[in-house]
Amino acid sequence: MNRSALRAAVVIAAVYGHFLIFAQFAFVELLRAGGVDAAAERVVLGAMAAAGVVGGFVAAWRGATPVLVRVALGVAGVSAALAPWVGGLAGGLGVAVATGGALGVATVSLAALLPGWCGVAWVGLGTGLGYGGCNVPWVFTQSPVGQAWVAVGFAGVGVLAVPRGVEWRADGRVAVFPWWGALGVFAALVWLDSAAFFIIQHVADFKAGTWGDGLLWRNAAVHFGVAVGAGWWLARAGARLVPVVAWGVLALAALAVNAAATRGLVGWWYPAGVSLYATALVAWPGWYSGADGVRPAAWRAALLFAVAGWFASANGIGMAQSLNCVPVAFVVGAGVVVIGVALFSNHGNRRAAVAVALVGTVVGLGALADRGKPVPPSAAARGRQVYLAEGCIHCHSQYVRPGSMDEAAWGSARALDVARAGAPVLIGNRRQGPDLATVGARRSAAWLRAHFINPQQLVPGSSMPAYGPLFADARGEDLIAYLQGTAAGWVNTSPGRAGEWIPNKAAGVAPGTDGARMFVRLCTACHGADGLGDGALAGGLTKRPANLADGPFLWTAGTDSLELRVARVVKFGLPGTDMPGHEVLSDAEVLALTGHVLRLRQR
Repeated sequence: MNRSALRAAVVIAAVYGHFLIFAQFAFVELLRAGGVDAAAERVVLGAMAAAGVVGGFVAAWRGATPVLVRVALGVAGVSAALAPWVGGLAGGLGVAVATGGALGVATVSLAALLPGWCGVAWVGLGTGLGYGGCNVPWVFTQSPVGQAWVAVGFAGVGVLAVPRGVEWRADGRVAVFPWWGALGVFAALVWLDSAAFFIIQHVADFKAGTWGDGLLWRNAAVHFGVAVGAGWWLARAGARLVPVVAWGVLALAALAVNAAATRGLVGWWYPAGVSLYATALVAWPGWYSGADGVRPAAWRAALLFAVAGWFASANGIGMAQSLNCVPVAFVVGAGVVVIGVALFSNHGNRRAAVAVALVGTVVGLGALADRGKPVPPSAAARGRQVYLAEGCIHCHSQYVRPGSMDEAAWGSARALDVARAGAPVLIGNRRQGPDLATVGARRSAAWLRAHFINPQQLVPGSSMPAYGPLFADARGEDLIAYLQGTAAGWVNTSPGRAGEWIPNKAAGVAPGTDGARMFVRLCTACHGADGLGDGALAGGLTKRPANLADGPFLWTAGTDSLELRVARVVKFGLPGTDMPGHEVLSDAEVLALTGHVLRLRQR
């Protein structure tokens, strides 16, 4: 076996695995958990992109070497390790610049060195390992802190795997497309992919119908298998067709997700299209750009990744911010660029390009025709009707009163005109239960499901009746979809407030407040009697609850005292996980419960 080639494939997997699981996912969630608001988040991510572009051109100017790849991966690993412990805008900017710069150097250097380490088929193996590995359930469902440590692992393995020597041979390579054409093709593909991915992730029905948690193994297998196949195809002179076919598959996925009848197919087509173009993108600077050495390949990679990897991706996400379906115009626009380049830059490929164009046109016309048909109500819309039919309004309000204690418990208020826009209006005037205006930001779907089925198991003494029969059909899941969507378009300021909250110790512990009894009442259903994460409901949650006895308390990283950090989690929960807040507990009760949790760790 060619050890250098195998090691090169591992480095590819390490670089792109780190990028996908940390830079695109975990880092964003860590920013939000640290109290960074939406405007500051855009600044931080913009800084990461800028650093990535600069890092790529620095690598091209400096000259790609194996040592440079190792150093870049080392910096990327350190930045991922530090991310859970830094908070706020300044810390986020530091991690963003370090991560972006390191990944810019690593991706450009790697693309330039690959032809000296392996054949192009190995690029498919490495890309498949990276993309497929990030979709393995154990990795995909990790907490953001856990995913950051997975990224550290990716980086460490990559550092160790970098081959030592480089034997780069030009072998008379010529550019498959003109340079302007390659930039246009990959920019169009990344732009379409980024826009479609953002829309699918932020429309509940789309996400549930395409790649829910139960489909992760399938997604991993599709990514891996198609990437390996793409490497094999590229090695057999398929470079002219791979990008065109990638657009065709992505086009089918983007249009199919808009219709409930075809949404289930998207989970197969979308990862296939991504793996096709991603493999070609990684291989392009070294094999298909016409570069005759490491330095020319590095300059081409820097420009290609700056335009397609950073700029086009950011624009795709930016243009999709307010959309709830993938516009046909997006698909057609990307197709015009991809097929146009294939058609006019290589006459021998005209028939294939025209064939794919015809397929795309037929699909596009079908999607346009389908727009005239009645659109069935979404799961969230059906869930709202369940909410009304079950009389939830009689016990729950949906309006955080501004300037009141509501904001301390439930998060920032939204404009009154937004709350009054419903038909009927569900503001409510009674609260036998908590306010539900933003419950989607405070409770996970798994927690809501368990609570509906047996409320007293999670909230002992609750007067809420059990709604298990709703889950005999689709009503239960529809109701959850509605409640999960209650925070859509709402800017949550509670994470920042949680980071500033300090319990009042002056009043002491109220008489009769017993942390051990509170733990039994409020926490054992998930964490178990001894805090080992083995409670009765643990198996039904997205991830098993934390082991409070052995830790480590990764979610509570920071510079404040451990008592304060744990108290904040008890009070406000962990948004994005199944850990709920206990917003109505007094400061004395929070401190009593926190004290018991800390004593569990001392046994």
